[in-house]
Amino acid sequence: MRLSVLRQIARAVVLGLLVLVCTSPCGFAQEAAPSTQTPAERPANNDPDAKPVEDGHDRPTTYPRIRFGGTGPEVREPGGEARKRKARVYLLDVSDAMAASISMDNAEVTRLERMVSEMSKSLDSLAKRRDLCFNVVTFGKVQDLAGGGEPWLSTPDNVQKARDWVKKLQSGGAGDLHAMLKACFEQMPESATLMVGGLPGTPEGVAAEELARHASAGEYIIAKVKEWRAAGKNTTLDITGIGLSEAERDYYKRLAQAAGGTYLDS
Repeated sequence: MRLSVLRQIARAVVLGLLVLVCTSPCGFAQEAAPSTQTPAERPANNDPDAKPVEDGHDRPTTYPRIRFGGTGPEVREPGGEARKRKARVYLLDVSDAMAASISMDNAEVTRLERMVSEMSKSLDSLAKRRDLCFNVVTFGKVQDLAGGGEPWLSTPDNVQKARDWVKKLQSGGAGDLHAMLKACFEQMPESATLMVGGLPGTPEGVAAEELARHASAGEYIIAKVKEWRAAGKNTTLDITGIGLSEAERDYYKRLAQAAGGTYLDS
C-alpha cells in the first residue's frame, strides 16, 4: 500500500512539471524560421509615412540583435570576377544632446536636423556604389534601419528608403556610445561612420572599478577601441562632429585616430 501511495505522488509531481513547462512564457517555444529574403528583397522596416521603429530598450543587450556587419551577395561586373560586397554602418547619435540648437549658415537648427542633412549627403554618395551593403543604427534611442536583418544592398531604392527613415528620427535618451561601438567592433564591418553631438555618457554594464582606472567614460572608450583593434578587430571608424565644442572636437579627433579613421567637423 505504501508503494502505491508513492507511485501516485510521483505521478502527480510529473504531471505538475509538464503543466508548468507548457504554460510558462519561458517554455520550449520553437524559434521562427529565418527569412529567406535577400537584403535587396526584404522591405524597409517602416513605410515612408511611419516613424523609425524603436527596439524598445536603451540597453547594451539590444545591440547583439542588430547586424552591423555582413557582406551580402557577391558583385559581378560584366566580364569580371565576382567580389564580396563590403559592409558599412552609419552610427547616429539621437541622444538628448541632439535636441540642442546650433547656428549654421546664419540659421538656427538643432544638432539632429544638421545630422540628418549630413546623413543625406552620405546617402547620395552611397547610392552610386554597387560594392557595398549598409545599415544605420542609432544610440540614445536604439533604432535599426535593417530591423534585425542583414544589411541592405546599396541600391538607389534602398538608399531612398534609408533617407526617408533618417528624416523621421527623434532625439531622446542617454548617449551610451560604448555599448554600440563594442557590438560594432565585434561584428567587424569594414567601415563605420559615427555622427555625434556630445561626449559619451557613462557605459552601461561596466564595473565602477574598471571605469575608475580611466579619467572619464570617453577615455575608457578610447582605451577599449585600441584594445579591440590590437586584437584584430580592424573596423575603421570615421567621425563627424555635429556642433561640438573645441574640447569635444579634440576628444573625437583622438577617438577617430585610435580607430584608424578621420574626423570631420560639421
